[in-house]
This record gives sequence, structure tokens and C-alpha cells, in this order.
Amino acid sequence: MDDESPTLIRDTEQRVFVGSLAGTLRSSHPELRLDSVNGLHKFFWISKGNGRCMINGVTRSFGPNTVIFIPHDVPHRLELSTNVYGVVVTVDPKVQVVLPDHSVFMPILNLMDQKQIANRFDRISAEFNTSGIGRNLAVEYLVGLLSVHLARMAQKHFKEPQTNAAQRLMEAFVNMLEKDYRTGRTLAEYAKVLGVTPTHLTRVCQQVNGKSASRLIQERVLAEARMMLSNTDHKILEISNQLGFSSPAYFTRLFSAKQGQSPKAYRQTAQK
Repeated sequence: MDDESPTLIRDTEQRVFVGSLAGTLRSSHPELRLDSVNGLHKFFWISKGNGRCMINGVTRSFGPNTVIFIPHDVPHRLELSTNVYGVVVTVDPKVQVVLPDHSVFMPILNLMDQKQIANRFDRISAEFNTSGIGRNLAVEYLVGLLSVHLARMAQKHFKEPQTNAAQRLMEAFVNMLEKDYRTGRTLAEYAKVLGVTPTHLTRVCQQVNGKSASRLIQERVLAEARMMLSNTDHKILEISNQLGFSSPAYFTRLFSAKQGQSPKAYRQTAQK
């Protein structure tokens, strides 16, 4: 007679990933990236510290007790100070839970609301770090409850920001950049497709994000280079070609100048 306990439910594959924001500063885990490369929905809870968040081409500063949600298909990037603490929850679009249908950037000012939203993230983290039956299902259900809680809080506190012409241009630019950053397309080429001059595009980028258009292009390409160096075995030549560089030598010079170490040295450090 089989004395083993029956399995009452069948768990799903892992489709939600949870990590510490402090940890992601050091981690190369692709599911926990702080930009739009991995194609996952993202929830962020910043409990301490500050930084900047670019969503759809518009950059905003954040401080402690800020909750952020970004859909999987919205270009984004978080820049964190070294003293940031909090949680990131990333969700595969295949997960069958209802999530917010647009981005949310919401500082939480009320102390009770802060405790409640922090508790939601704590429960997701605790379940994620267990190994019990139905762990993945439980995490997905808790993400659904977080979404409902966030929607209720947004109904009280969140106001849809008004967009202007500069922000609409930035949204078009970063969405185009997300699709074409591997092509080696120049600033002038992006500006031509958008129907503006390079000077105007640069001015708007500086106004809305505090960075030039050329820098945004460069940062997007180098972010992908870091991911490929950390998480693939592609040779430097392959990475250079895939990212649209004219030569591996130019890629190595640019990467070394911006990153402070060569691609080879970065890979060795990241894969330790």
C-alpha cells in the first residue's frame, strides 16, 4: 500500500520572479532586470532610497514609499541610488491574472497605505521563497491580489498625468528605439523617421529626461551588451555584430570607456 500523501493540486511552471532591489544592483538574473529587455510586467516597491524611473520616454524621480507598475510592452528603465531597498516582482504575460492596463507611478503618503502595500509585497516574497506544494500558483494569486489592492489605492490617490507634445515625441522615440536599437540606426535617422530635426529631438530628450537623444540610444545598446555578456556565451564579435556596431574594436572602445572595464573583464566579473 502506498503511504505517500496524495498531491491535491498541480502547480504551474514558474512565471513570476521576485527579488530585492538591493540585490538587483549586483544580480545579472535576466528576469529581474530593471529595464524593458525581458518583456515582463513589473511591480516595484521602493521602501527606502531614491532614484529615477523612465516610463515611455518620460523620466521622473522617486523617493521612499513609491509603488510602480509597468506593463510588459512599455519601454522603461530604473536608475537606483546605492541606498535603495525594496522589492521587484516580474510577471510573465502568460500568467492568467488581471493586471493594471497601464503604467502606475504612485508615491504613497498615508502611513496605513504604506503598511498595507508593503505587506502585499512581503507576502509575495515570503511565498516565493518557500518550496511548498502549489508555490507558483500561490505567488500568482498573490500578484492578483496586489493588483486589486493597487487599483483600489489608485482610485483614491492616482491622477492620470496629462501629456504634452514633448512627451508624445519621447514616447514615439523610445518605442522606436526599443524596436530598432540593434540596427545601428543613428540619431539623424531616428529623427528623420519621427519627422523632426536631430537638434529638436535632442532638445526634447534633454528637457523631458535630462539626457541627450544620443545618450539614450547609447545607454539602450550598452544595456543589451551587458545582458549578453552576463547571460550568454556569445563572442565579442557576435555581440558587436548583433548590436549594429561597425567593428568589434569600436564596440570594445565604447564599452570600456562607458563601463570602466573591457567587455571581457565585465563578463568575467558578472559570471563569477
